[in-house]
Order: sequence, then structure tokens, then C-alpha cells
Amino acid sequence: MKRPPPQLHIEVDHDRCVGNAMCVDFAPGVFELNPRRQAEVVDPEGDTLEDILVAAGNCPATAISVSDAVTGDAYEV
Repeated sequence: MKRPPPQLHIEVDHDRCVGNAMCVDFAPGVFELNPRRQAEVVDPEGDTLEDILVAAGNCPATAISVSDAVTGDAYEV
């Protein structure tokens, strides 16, 4: 039996975000840049977990954290 995808809590630390948009390149359904050119989460279900983790892992400022919204367990990025 196939497990449903996890519910995610995705957070962008705006004190760290430098706005290079790598997250938008890897997970455009989840992230977009706000008027200050910092990443914002627009839909936590907009891309696959794999794409979201790749996007977070490629953030040069390590400004993105991803966790399970139910358990609070952090995903390693």
C-alpha cells in the first residue's frame, strides 16, 4: 500500500535569504521571490518532496528548512 505524501512545513529565514532564486529554479511550484527579492513559500504542496529538498539543499545561504507538519521532524537537506 502506497503511503500518502507527508504534509510539509517549509520555512524561509529572511534574515539569511540572499535572493539568488535557486529554490525557484528547483521547485517553482513552491517558491517565488517577493518584492524584496527574497524567497516565499506560495504552496508547500506545489512540487514533490524530492524537488523541495533539492531546492532547500541548493540554497547557498541555508535559509530554507523543511519539516513534517504533523510530527515536527526535520528533513535533512
